[in-house]
Amino acid sequence: MATPHVTRPPRTQPQPFPKSTIYFTVASLNRELEFAIEHLGKLREFKFRREPIDAIIAKIEELRCWSNSEFLEIQSEREEKEILPWEKLSLAYDATWQDPNDVLIEADRIRRDRAADDVIREVERRQNAAKKKPSK
Repeated sequence: MATPHVTRPPRTQPQPFPKSTIYFTVASLNRELEFAIEHLGKLREFKFRREPIDAIIAKIEELRCWSNSEFLEIQSEREEKEILPWEKLSLAYDATWQDPNDVLIEADRIRRDRAADDVIREVERRQNAAKKKPSK
């Protein structure tokens, strides 16, 4: 049995940077916005009015949620487009290592599942027939 050479499937949408860099950058943005919120909280110790600080914190939180939503939605779409080629490659690779007896095991599992389905259908048929019988 020949071992396949695992190659990278073609990208459906080019990504100019490695995925880890994208996720690291989004995480860094979140961390920096968190630092800004912490610093604003410290300004309260200097007896600044609470309302403007709270309003700025709310705007930063809104910005963080919005940016995460936008960036991760775009990246999620990229990831979803890449799933299929990788899944096909993975299945092809797995198939080379599949034991020929696995086919028999899978066939036996399918046979048992179908038999169980037949039993369930028969029970349901009898229950429906019992409901339709007029009571004396």
